[in-house]
Amino acid sequence: MNKAITKYTGSLMMLAMLCFAALFSSCKHENLEIPEPNANIRPAGDFIKNNYDFKLFYAALEYTGMAQELNATGPFTILALSDAAFNQEGIRTVADIQKINKDTLRRNLQYHILKGRRLLVGDIPTNAVDLRLQTMSGDELYVSSVTADDRYFFDGAMVTRQDVTLANGVLHVLNKMMKYHKGINVQNFLEGNARYSIYVAGLKKFGLWNDLAGQGPFTVFAPTDSAFKANNITKADIEALNTAQYNGRRLFGAYIMRQKHFFISDKYVFKSSEYIYSINIPDDTWLVRFGTDEGYNARIPYPQLDLMDPNGQYGLTLMGRYWPPYNNISLLPAIAGFDHRLENGIVHDIPGLMLLPQQAAN
Repeated sequence: MNKAITKYTGSLMMLAMLCFAALFSSCKHENLEIPEPNANIRPAGDFIKNNYDFKLFYAALEYTGMAQELNATGPFTILALSDAAFNQEGIRTVADIQKINKDTLRRNLQYHILKGRRLLVGDIPTNAVDLRLQTMSGDELYVSSVTADDRYFFDGAMVTRQDVTLANGVLHVLNKMMKYHKGINVQNFLEGNARYSIYVAGLKKFGLWNDLAGQGPFTVFAPTDSAFKANNITKADIEALNTAQYNGRRLFGAYIMRQKHFFISDKYVFKSSEYIYSINIPDDTWLVRFGTDEGYNARIPYPQLDLMDPNGQYGLTLMGRYWPPYNNISLLPAIAGFDHRLENGIVHDIPGLMLLPQQAAN
């Protein structure tokens, strides 16, 4: 009987020791184990590939040979472009992507990627203005923020979705494509784009053209040919003007801000004088007021240009609170036409005129 009890007691002790050892082993394992990465978090290339909103972005990455590069270790900060952003540029299909010069497209895509850093919006300094960050292309872009409003801008393009976690970095979505025209100055850009041919003719006619090859910086709100044609003004009409009879600096120079480097969003970022900045037209008593207005659509800053006479009376107001009406946002210009960054300034497409020739007569 005693032997049976002793044997039973010994078995219980052995079982207890085994349980204790198992428990200790289990606790020790849990303390040292490194959590495995979340299998649902993809690297950048795969995330973009599997996101419905980025079909064209991925097609561009694949076409330029960059898709797999973005699955590497990183870290990367991706400033992503939705299909809507490509559509603004007239790019709607994969076939459209493949019509673009591959090297040019690759450099543009690299400009939308920060390599070697994982930049969260919280890492951007409070109320930053034109902070410069190096991109994968080797060029620097500008970053600005209005921290209290949770608003962030890269080369004037607004972040619409922020801090999307990737296995090898982070992704932010921009509302439009950034456009840095490397090696091209304001004069080159205007002359190289047929949509500005009438405005260029006016600048040349009144002796304002050569200035734009200078060091700058210049911010140019360039009226497109469609703006002139909407007022029945042709290139021949401009070339026929008698320079002695018109104030050319007012008629064509009012669209040029000298020693200024403004993205459209910058006036919103500065938040000074109720979003309005005034600048005198050289050798003239008139001035132009530049501001932004967000009342139209999705909190996107739109430019407001007011031409004013010496008495402070409003002249023609372009793209401001009075044009177009709030109930007709279809008249708003495409934001893709804003923020063309150049070596000596920035050019913005403007689809209207502040002044007609007869209003600038001497």
